[in-house]
Amino acid sequence: MVVASPFTASLTFSVASLNRTSSIPQLSRRYSHRSIVSALPRPYGDSSTIGLSSKTNGAPLNLDDKDFLLTSTSYGPIEARKGNPPIMPAVMTPGGPLDLSSVLFRNRIIFIGQPVNSTVAQRVISQLVTLATIDEDADILVYLNCPGGSTYSVLAIYDCMSWIKPKVGTVCFGVAASQGALLLAGGEKGMRYAMPNSRIMIHQPQSGCGGHVEDVRRQVNEAVQSRHVSIYFLLWHYSP
Repeated sequence: MVVASPFTASLTFSVASLNRTSSIPQLSRRYSHRSIVSALPRPYGDSSTIGLSSKTNGAPLNLDDKDFLLTSTSYGPIEARKGNPPIMPAVMTPGGPLDLSSVLFRNRIIFIGQPVNSTVAQRVISQLVTLATIDEDADILVYLNCPGGSTYSVLAIYDCMSWIKPKVGTVCFGVAASQGALLLAGGEKGMRYAMPNSRIMIHQPQSGCGGHVEDVRRQVNEAVQSRHVSIYFLLWHYSP
C-alpha cells in the first residue's frame, strides 16, 4: 500500500493478507481446552517461574502474585493496584488469573492503542528495555492503532526501538496517523505491516503559539525543526 505524502519519497508498507502465517506462536488443537499460557512452551506454561536470565547478572527473573495487576481479593476477583493502567480482561493460567497485558508481554508483544503522551511513552520504553534485557536475540512486535501524540514522546519511543538490540516489527491495525506513522516506519525493514483496512496519514506539525514575539519565534522554530526531523526519518527508512 502506497501512502501519498508531500515528501519526495513514497512510503511503502507491506499489506498483510488476512490468511498470512502469523509470527506469533500458534496454538495446536490439542490445547483448545486449555489457557493460552499453559499451552506455551516452558518457561511460560505450567510454571509460575519465568526461567529466563537477566542479561546483566545472569540471575533468574521470578514473578509472583504481587507482580501481576490482577489478584483475588475480598473486593472481588479483579483488582488493579493504584497507579497502574486500567483493568484488562484476565486469562486463566495454572497459577491463577493473569491479566491480558502480561500475556502479551510474555509473548513479546506491545500494544499502543491511544495517543502517545509521556505516560504512554514511559510504559512502552520500559517494556522495550525489559524485553531486550530478558532476551536480546528474540524479536519484539508492536501493534499500533495510534492517532498520533506528542512529538517528543513519540521520538523517545522511536529512539528506544532503534537503540535496543532485538529487532522490532510494527503492525498497523486501524490507524497510524501523524506521529503514529513515524512509529510504524520505525519498525525493522521487512517487518512493517499494515492491515487491509488500516489507514496511514501524515500531516504538517501543528503548534499553538502565544506570548512575546521572541517566544513565538522560538516555538515556530521548534515546530519547523520537528517537521525536518520527521521528514528525515521517513526518508531514511524508505530510501533504497
